[in-house]
Amino acid sequence: MGNVMNKKCLLIGLLMFLFLGMMACTVSGQAILTPTPDPDGNIFYIIKDNDSCMSISLTMGIDLPTLRQLNNLDEQCTLIVGTRLLLGRYETPTPTPGPSPTPTPITPTPTPYNGYGQVCVYLFEDENGDGIVGEFEYGVSGGAVSITKRNGSDNFTGLTAGDDLLCFPEVPEGDYNISVAPPTDYNPTTNMNYALTVKAGDNSQINFGAQKSSVLEEAETHVETENRSPIMLMIGGGLILAGIVIFIIFGVLKRNEEL
Repeated sequence: MGNVMNKKCLLIGLLMFLFLGMMACTVSGQAILTPTPDPDGNIFYIIKDNDSCMSISLTMGIDLPTLRQLNNLDEQCTLIVGTRLLLGRYETPTPTPGPSPTPTPITPTPTPYNGYGQVCVYLFEDENGDGIVGEFEYGVSGGAVSITKRNGSDNFTGLTAGDDLLCFPEVPEGDYNISVAPPTDYNPTTNMNYALTVKAGDNSQINFGAQKSSVLEEAETHVETENRSPIMLMIGGGLILAGIVIFIIFGVLKRNEEL
């Protein structure tokens, strides 16, 4: 009787050993098949026949409390074949940013400064012809003014307006030639061309003189009259003296004839 019981116990032990070995192989085989995360990083397990929370926990390497919490399972851990169990989420490691690249400062190319100056022209009536603006010498209207840059890139023109200056407020820097043509009834008393270098911030005024043609002709006539007067006086005096001498001689001759 004892031998029979021993044999039964041995047989039961052998069966238990084989069962546990098969379970270990099954668990080991299933553990190798790791579910692949979906595009959102979720790891799911599809419930199969004969699955239990314990077998899934052992196979997938997840503890029971976590499995229940992730899937809101009851205490009995009821499973439905064919549904998914959430086993976890795969977090993509965030790369640690390195030091930010240091931008290389770009040095701007210096732009040449082009400034402006003001140029004013005054054409005055030079009555005494000395080329200097006198106290009672006023402006002349209608004089044609031209301010031309020597390289030909800039040109300014205008007409004089009497006592008001003819001004050009924004003349770029550079070398210029200024020329003035007086009205037709005027003759120049100064040089009507002037070279000027304009720099930024300059305020230049150039005066030009002109005199009416009639005044100049009167002055020339007066000079000629002054130059001729002594000669005419000498000639006139000589003629008078010659007449007196002739009269005296004629009288003397006539008296001698009577005697």
